[in-house]
Order: sequence, then C-alpha cells, then structure tokens
Amino acid sequence: MIAILGGAIAALAVFCATYGALYVTGYLPPPPLSNNICTDEKLLFFRRNPPAEPNFVVIGSSIAWRNIDSAAIASGIPGAQPLNGGFCGLMVHQSAFVADWMISRWPAIRGVLLIVSPMDFKACKGTGQIFDPVDANEFTFEGAPMWSFYLRYFDPISLHHNVMREMSEREQERILKVSRRFTKYGDKPFDTKEDRGLFYGRMRDPDPACLTALRSLATTLAEQGRSFMVVVTPIHPDWHAQYDADRRFTKHVVWQLTDALTGTRARIWDADAARVIDSSGFIDAVHLRWSAATILTSAIVEHFRANRGL
Repeated sequence: MIAILGGAIAALAVFCATYGALYVTGYLPPPPLSNNICTDEKLLFFRRNPPAEPNFVVIGSSIAWRNIDSAAIASGIPGAQPLNGGFCGLMVHQSAFVADWMISRWPAIRGVLLIVSPMDFKACKGTGQIFDPVDANEFTFEGAPMWSFYLRYFDPISLHHNVMREMSEREQERILKVSRRFTKYGDKPFDTKEDRGLFYGRMRDPDPACLTALRSLATTLAEQGRSFMVVVTPIHPDWHAQYDADRRFTKHVVWQLTDALTGTRARIWDADAARVIDSSGFIDAVHLRWSAATILTSAIVEHFRANRGL
C-alpha cells in the first residue's frame, strides 16, 4: 500500500511539474477536448469570451475560421449578431456536428453560413463528432475547473503531439508575421503581407458520404425554420492554372453540391467562379489575408441580400 501510495504521489508530482513547466514557458496547450490544438484553442476562446446571444453562425473548416470577417456580417445585415463557429481541419459532416452543438446552445440562431472548398468533402466517415458535447459544455459554458480537463484527458503521447503542433504553429505564424488573436466574433485573421505558396496540391472529387451529410444538414435546418447558405470559397488563380485550367473540376464539384441541396431551400453561391478575390488576396491556395476576407464577406452579404437569401 505504501508503494502504491508513493507511486501515485510521484505520478501526480510529475503531472503537476510537466504542466507547470509548459505553463511557465508559454507552451501549455488548451485541454485536449478534441485533441486538435486549434479546435481546443477555439473552445478556450469561447470559455474566456462567452458569446452573448448570436443569431447568425458561420461554420466550416479553417476556411470559415480565416476567410470570414464577421464584422462585415454585423454591419451588412440589420440585426445580425454573428458568431464564427469555424474550426480547422473539419470535413462537412463534422461542421454539421458543430452546427448542431451551437444551435443547441443558442437556439436563437436563425441563419447558418457554411464556407467550403473541395477539400472539405474528401472523406466523411463516422458520426462527425469532434468532441464530447457534454464535456465541451462544462468546459466552455459552465465554468468547470480547467485542471480537471487536463487530468481527465491526460495522455502523454497526445500532450507531446499538441505541444509540438503548438510550436509548429507559432513558428509558422512567426514566419508569416501574423498575430494569434481572435476577433470578438471568433474569427482568426491571417493579417499578413506574406504568403506560403499554394501549399495544397490537387483536390479530389467529393466523397458521396459528404454530399449526403450536406443534404442532411440542409434538410434539418429547413425543418427547424433556419436559413442555410453555402459558399464555395475562392481558390487561388495559380492553383487553377496548375491543376484546373479549364475549371472543369471546380465546376463539377459545385454542380454536385448544388444537386445535393436541391429541394432543401438552401442557397449556394460559387464565389470562386465570381472571381471576387484576385491573386494578391491569397496566402495559399484557399486561405485569404484579412483585407481580402473583408472583401469576400461583404460580397457574400451583398450576393445573398440581392437574391433574398438574407
């Protein structure tokens, strides 16, 4: 019993020392509720900056997180109280999970805007759940002690991975000369004059399961009486020149998305075909610098208002 008790005390001491050292050096990642550093970082932002009562939510992957300036939604749509619910690296069925989680928390949400690229439809396996919604609610909204989540989700391999990812992201943001700040709406700007090349290669045709997930989300939102808008994000002209010079691929993807949404009351706009952003607005194939994100968001608002989507 003495050996067991001593081992437990020693393990707790190592646990505290490890997290204490990471905290002091500034490399302590958020509690790994999703085990994805930027998703956990977004949950931590919501915990520290509790949203009021949003009635308009933006969802999607890092394209929604980076390419939308929610202030342009607030100023362009009378009465809109937007919130950016974009989390990085999500497939469309995972974005649907996020939409459901956010609506369950804020039932006043009346409008949902999904920003996508073909990469968000690569593969949709499983339920799409990216974190435990009960734990996420306790952590984000109910003020549960943060240390309890570090203890509950402790995994040394996961911790090492997240610390390395945090270091990598800091180095990338140092090279690109961008800050790590969120806006008050939860957007995370790429406010930089630098770029990182195209970064992404050839994109695939959508997984049929992702198209099914998109239609299911649209149907659910229609049944709830909420408006649903889908925007295909602009893609760098140089990416088109290298991988899709005749734009046949992207046109076919948009056709598939449009077909999946037929009869659901959802509206879709191909901002890539509209060419609202020139090459100077990109930092890679799909992500925009902040000045271009404001232009894109304003164009989205104007498009849907003109077509009675807002």
